Amino acid sequence: MSPAADLPHVLVVDDHPDAAEVLALLICAEGFSTATARTVAQAREQIARQLPRMLFLDLHLPDGSGMDLLAELKADQLSAGIEVVLLSGLMEEALKEQAHLLGASAFLLKPLDPEQLTALLTRAR
Repeated sequence: MSPAADLPHVLVVDDHPDAAEVLALLICAEGFSTATARTVAQAREQIARQLPRMLFLDLHLPDGSGMDLLAELKADQLSAGIEVVLLSGLMEEALKEQAHLLGASAFLLKPLDPEQLTALLTRAR
């Protein structure tokens, strides 16, 4: 069994490879195992492979909406307990409210504030 298997797992879903990799590296530095996905389909595959404790999810993905994936995850008993943090380049109150109603743990503006990231990860331990 690898040491990473004992670490809490976080999935980063963002279609911008650099943004996803930087966020994954920051999360690893906080003591988590990570994986990245670029699309809704890849996110579903990663979640089926290893259920994350937390999911950082971009709103706009090439093959769908992060909001739709959030609703799907929260409707499924197996994945309903994942803490989902939605990420967006725009802070629209209507989207933030919709995310909250669907069960998102947080709605953050990109780029992420490192202190906000640390606070969220502390909750996920």
